[in-house]
Amino acid sequence: MQSLTGYVRRLVSGDKARFKDETLNLELDLVYLTDQVIIMGYPAEGVEGWYRNRREDAKKFLEHRHGKNFWVFNFCPILENSYDKSIFGGRVSRFPFPDHHAPPLAFMPLVAREMGAWLHGSPERIAVLHCKGMYTSYRCRSFQLRPCAAGKGRSGTMACTYLLSLDSPSPPKLQRSYSSKEWVKLRAEEVMSVVPEDDDVDPGSISNLDIENTSATPSYSKTHHTDTLNAVLDLHTSRRMKRPVSPGKKAKQGVSIPSQRRWLHYWALVLSRTAPAHLWAVPPVPSPKVKLTQIKLRMRPTPTVKAGLALAANVVLEHIKGPKNAPAHKNAHVWASLARYDDEFIDLLETWERRTRDENGRMGLRRPNLELSGQEDIRDLFKDGRWDKTKMVRTFARMAAVGDLAIAREKGEGKDNKINVFTLSSLDIQTWNAFRDELKTEDEPDDNVEGSASEAVSLNDSTSSAKERGIVLNAGREVRIKLYMGQVFMGWLWLIPTFHMKTASEGPTHFRLKRKELDFPLGLGSAIIDVEIEMEWLPRGDNEAVQPSAQFEQLKMERNLKQYPW
Repeated sequence: MQSLTGYVRRLVSGDKARFKDETLNLELDLVYLTDQVIIMGYPAEGVEGWYRNRREDAKKFLEHRHGKNFWVFNFCPILENSYDKSIFGGRVSRFPFPDHHAPPLAFMPLVAREMGAWLHGSPERIAVLHCKGMYTSYRCRSFQLRPCAAGKGRSGTMACTYLLSLDSPSPPKLQRSYSSKEWVKLRAEEVMSVVPEDDDVDPGSISNLDIENTSATPSYSKTHHTDTLNAVLDLHTSRRMKRPVSPGKKAKQGVSIPSQRRWLHYWALVLSRTAPAHLWAVPPVPSPKVKLTQIKLRMRPTPTVKAGLALAANVVLEHIKGPKNAPAHKNAHVWASLARYDDEFIDLLETWERRTRDENGRMGLRRPNLELSGQEDIRDLFKDGRWDKTKMVRTFARMAAVGDLAIAREKGEGKDNKINVFTLSSLDIQTWNAFRDELKTEDEPDDNVEGSASEAVSLNDSTSSAKERGIVLNAGREVRIKLYMGQVFMGWLWLIPTFHMKTASEGPTHFRLKRKELDFPLGLGSAIIDVEIEMEWLPRGDNEAVQPSAQFEQLKMERNLKQYPW
């Protein structure tokens, strides 16, 4: 029975490395990223303990090796799962955000500072990070796919967040950070590395494989944070993922979701003080606004997609069939939903960011003696589950390709000889109602694809005025754009507009992402070539509000959710 459960746990771990402690006779989904940072799978109990780390095993491992010198950082929302912090002696902090999503950007300095404040107290201290990968479904009528990340995206993103705040992050050096087998191999490699080189070796005789091997070791000599981002990502991949068995084959990426990697790039800019000046300014300044005017989606003709998936969208596909180069039907049912975290929640996090920031403006360091100031402890921010007991991400607007001019065909090159181009724009209430009624006649969409239970939608019909088409956004806030064809999910992306905007004098910004830069371009999404987002700055003093207000959004959600659950 024990061998069977071990096999199942290794299966769920997938390509992630595992740690075997021979003294305790334990094998866990766990790695030492550095000598002071551990990433582990979710500590489960009951049936889940059969295929994840058993909670009692994780506790035994940590207490045996580190006594009370460990602190757990849990990135799972209560809605997804929870456990009492007393299990780990009360040494647990929660910074929850939904599975497969980008975190609120303000989480990154808050987590980096809390980890640093704990670890800097003693070289014996350990930070233990975990999330929880979830089995989720992608449904298209009879076709079903069940991927599982098994808990590496959120914990990996936040671990890299902390490492980027250090001057010189490095792989673990202590024997305790390796299993017996790993330690023996490491020592052997160190011995070989000190063998003198043969002076007669011809430099031109070094094989390509040798070059790849020598360049695979990250260098941390550069001080600029943006220069070390790739090295930190490589360090995480080298420690968290299994080494490929085949020579020359690269390991799968540790942090693999494009939006999470994009967030680490934003964080690197913040650390290097090259982020937009208005972001988290002290004292706070009014946040500039941008208007998202259109989204242009270029796709290969859908017949090239797997037949089973095309059949699942046959009601939609019939609208875009027609003579060569002729415009498709005016209602192709290609649309996007826009979502964001709760405004009040983000306001609170940004307040804490300013409150805990180091007095010298070093973004990765916490203000000293903060615990003695008598203010509320940030570790209590999520104790009552106010922000993560229900849905954390909510839809506030939609865009669609409506009308003959919104759908066109263009000639490409090579295998992309024919390309369908869909131009999505904001909808007024009347147009969206008509569009929604057509969608209601089809199967109910699975709006939770590759997401988690910590995500929600609401039907908000509010858009900008007909005179000023577009959706007004806070330039410094997170936005998720989720793409559909009819009822079929095609992928999503997260972005923060201000990091991509040109100056106002340069005109509209066109931000283009290739398919590989989207999150989960599954099924019909595999036909996507690229997505181009057009945004422009609103003039200062423009009183057009970011839409919609959080209060309006909540009212609309409560009124419409039962009638239109998707």
